[in-house]
Amino acid sequence: MNSTQNRFVKNLLVARQKQRNGTEGFTLVELMVVIVIVGILSAVALPNFLSQTSKAKATECNTKAGAILSQVAAEHQLGSTEAAAMLTSEITTNNTNAEFCTFSDANLTAPLYGLDITGKTGSDLAGKYDANACVQAETGKRDLTYKTGTSPTAAAADCT
Repeated sequence: MNSTQNRFVKNLLVARQKQRNGTEGFTLVELMVVIVIVGILSAVALPNFLSQTSKAKATECNTKAGAILSQVAAEHQLGSTEAAAMLTSEITTNNTNAEFCTFSDANLTAPLYGLDITGKTGSDLAGKYDANACVQAETGKRDLTYKTGTSPTAAAADCT
């Protein structure tokens, strides 16, 4: 055996001896400190996480409203006289399928079409989410406003 191998074997034997003596590993105090730190980080992160989930649910409502208005504007652009009926149909379909929001028509007068969106009763967004969306089908101008801060309702969307 050369000197490098001798040192390696010696270090291995010392390490095994320490394991047997219980001089390696974490103490109870060290483990408790880690648990306290993880607890503090969790207490700080959890409220932020919960607010992000509400924002994601509101974004889903905004996205669905945009999709409804895009379909109606496209129908209007094709020269169809059924765009208002399509809006009503899309509202009914999305109210059935949407988990977090309820849609209602705010304006069915061509070429301006509008939606009112509120948090669905029984969902996380009930009483917390209120929005107005519109599209001017001839120019393609779109607007979506939603309740912010302490205001009771969203400002009117402006597509003129």
